[in-house]
Amino acid sequence: MTTQVAGHMKGTTAALVALTAASCLQVVDPTANNIAIVGASVDLDMSSSSRAFAASVGTLSLAAFILTTGALGDRLGRRKVMLAGLVVAIAGGVLTAIAPTTAIFILGRAVTGVGIAASFGLSFALLREVLPNQIPKAVAFWLAGQTAAALVLGVVAGWLAGFGWRFGYLAMPIVAVIALLMCLRGLPEAKADSVGAFDYVGLGSIAVSLIGLIYGLSNAASYGWGSTQVLVPVLVGLVFMALFIWWEGRIAAPAFPVKLFKDPELAGSVAVGFSFNMWQAVVMIQLSMLWQYVYQYTPLQVSLGQLPMSLAMVVGAVIAGRLLSRGIPASLNLIIGHVLLIGTMVLFGFSTTTSPYVFFAIPMIVGGFARMLNETTMGQFFVAKPPPALTGAMASSKTAIGQTSFALGTALSSTFLFGQYGRGIAEAFADANVEPSQQGQYTGMIQQYVSGGDMSDYDPAVVQKVIDQASEVFLSSFNGTMFIIAGFLAFFAIISTLFFAKANRDRKAGRLVDGPLTLDGRPAALAGGDAGPRGDETQS
Repeated sequence: MTTQVAGHMKGTTAALVALTAASCLQVVDPTANNIAIVGASVDLDMSSSSRAFAASVGTLSLAAFILTTGALGDRLGRRKVMLAGLVVAIAGGVLTAIAPTTAIFILGRAVTGVGIAASFGLSFALLREVLPNQIPKAVAFWLAGQTAAALVLGVVAGWLAGFGWRFGYLAMPIVAVIALLMCLRGLPEAKADSVGAFDYVGLGSIAVSLIGLIYGLSNAASYGWGSTQVLVPVLVGLVFMALFIWWEGRIAAPAFPVKLFKDPELAGSVAVGFSFNMWQAVVMIQLSMLWQYVYQYTPLQVSLGQLPMSLAMVVGAVIAGRLLSRGIPASLNLIIGHVLLIGTMVLFGFSTTTSPYVFFAIPMIVGGFARMLNETTMGQFFVAKPPPALTGAMASSKTAIGQTSFALGTALSSTFLFGQYGRGIAEAFADANVEPSQQGQYTGMIQQYVSGGDMSDYDPAVVQKVIDQASEVFLSSFNGTMFIIAGFLAFFAIISTLFFAKANRDRKAGRLVDGPLTLDGRPAALAGGDAGPRGDETQS
């Protein structure tokens, strides 16, 4: 049963803008953290291990609490928990900025992650209440808005960090305060009308699983896939993921009903999420390294160089929303998106030491457009498909998929690139008969050159020869990595296409229709409208 109170701004642009503002915390916080962590680590005298943990604890905290905050939103009210998340994020950001010690700093970053988990995931879930009959349009607006905001907020975060790292960490709380003020009035509330016992086992299991997977994958590039720093957390993550899936499939009132993924459109959307998030990880991290290592771009040039991709993402989200609203099949959108993403990755694989910027700009623009074509198409299913009472948990799971797949893309591409680079440098030393004592000197020369250090102590002719050889090896490694990642994207594209082909067959046979699912993954409209024991929802 659903009840509504008039005057809650449902369906208005103001509500969409407010929800988009709440989602921007996830955009500005990583940017500010990447800029300010260097100054914080020096000022607080962090060890290398402390700095590494401090840099990632916000992400790990977000991953640990993303489904829990979604489930709490379903029970207590999504608007209420989202607002609480904004308050927690403000407190975490301020605590980080004023931290007198490393321990307080890490605590602040952890608290920040919890707040962003609630505000980001539930702002996405509330799109269903704002525009229930135009979900593709709402998702497109939300995605385009936060992407456009990223262009401005990234500059603001960098400007504030210029006054000191503490000011840099205040960028996110400032955005959170603005978002909180925008969200206090007019947004609809929604929560489950009836709930079972709180799912401590399921939510605890998925929290441990995501922390293990993301932390382990993040260590792969530094320690190697066979290291205990990778194998132990990844194994723990997989074990707890299996426990989570088993547990959620057997209890009557799961916090996250895994049986929903019997639906081919939701199952195919998971593969879509892995594809475009891996693409973005590779472009943002490995392409920026190529520009700096081989072409000697400055950090500012790298940031400006990636702006066209961000602008194309805004356009892609808007166009995808319009196409979906006009009835263009999701499967067609996704096929176009997959082909373009794979194609751009292949094009990157033909880079040379003299490739002009435009060689990279065109694939970035095309890929940015395709990425949002896929994300908007995927996003609508995570908002529209779950039973109404579980919208919060389901919408939050999209973020969990994104965090995990981005970490996987970073780990795989870094491993392939630097693995090939290490072997290539060793072969180059061997071919040139370089003595072991000289190898260390040449390696230090390369590192000093890349970091912009003083090269006056070295023979310019030797420097040029060594750097030219290292650039050729790095470029070859980069190109090979692009082809490998293109293969991974093709793998996920095939899985997605097969699931959506099944969905199309089911629609033609009358076994699949639009609208929410029941707890066991069947269309509620075909099950007599019964969305399960937790299908009712109250709005106010």
